[in-house]
Amino acid sequence: QAIQRQLEELEERQRALEIFGVKLERELRGESGKYSGTKDETQMLQEWFELVLEKNKLMRYESELLIIAQELELEDHQSRLEQKLREKMAIDGKSKWRQTVTDHTHTSL
Repeated sequence: QAIQRQLEELEERQRALEIFGVKLERELRGESGKYSGTKDETQMLQEWFELVLEKNKLMRYESELLIIAQELELEDHQSRLEQKLREKMAIDGKSKWRQTVTDHTHTSL
């Protein structure tokens, strides 16, 4: 559940970065109509590259979280399989023990 919560938070951060990135790209292209010369193009490009780096970092983190989630699912599945195997072996062991007792009883008679 903690991983799911982190993935949701990550998705929100990615959306916010995407919105900011679109706004920044429009400013760089001069499409926003807001460009008043307060930010020079070099500064906006710097912000855009930092934004791309942050987005890539978030994507890597998301991949790591998905791998961790998959590992947890596999560990849980393995645990359930091991439990089933133990139960099966216990049932088979009891059956063999009963068969041995029955065989000894018949040979004794």
